[in-house]
Amino acid sequence: MTKDDDFVQSHLISGRPEKLLLVATGNIGNAELETLLRNNLARIENALQGARFVEINHNKLTAHD
Repeated sequence: MTKDDDFVQSHLISGRPEKLLLVATGNIGNAELETLLRNNLARIENALQGARFVEINHNKLTAHD
């Protein structure tokens, strides 16, 4: 899990890390981040079962492959 685009580039170019969750929310507080992840944990887990790269923001979850 990352908020850093460098990990996205590494994943896209070299496949490392093998699976990646990108949190694309901009700057948010820890409490808001925790709430976002807790509220979407099942959706994130399901998405990562079928995709290698998943992106979440305030409004949606996107599975890329």
